[in-house]
Amino acid sequence: MLSAPTVLDGLRFLGVSIVMNQATDFAEVFSRLAREGRNEETTQLGGVNVRLVKVKGGGEGQWDHHDRTTETVVVWSGDFTVEFRDHALHLSSGQCCVVPVGAEHRGTSKAGADVILFQQAH
Repeated sequence: MLSAPTVLDGLRFLGVSIVMNQATDFAEVFSRLAREGRNEETTQLGGVNVRLVKVKGGGEGQWDHHDRTTETVVVWSGDFTVEFRDHALHLSSGQCCVVPVGAEHRGTSKAGADVILFQQAH
């Protein structure tokens, strides 16, 4: 029986190795962003850019694409939709997807979401 992909599977797909002397507490970062009234913060772990984003409800992101790397989208909390030109993926807390290299996409959220984006550093 096949099991659903996990966040760790997505990280392994990106080639991320767990480095014991580096850690990011996602819950703490999202709490700090809320306290400071900021929408996002980016850090780099093990050669991967990790972008934590507080997405406001009702907004639509800008269309984007990445020529050289995939992007793994993880929903930490809330609802989030990754729209492609020909379909959409509706994600909720704990779910993730991988945006293929070169795919045009944007993110939207009806009620708001905390989202973590993983992308190979250049």
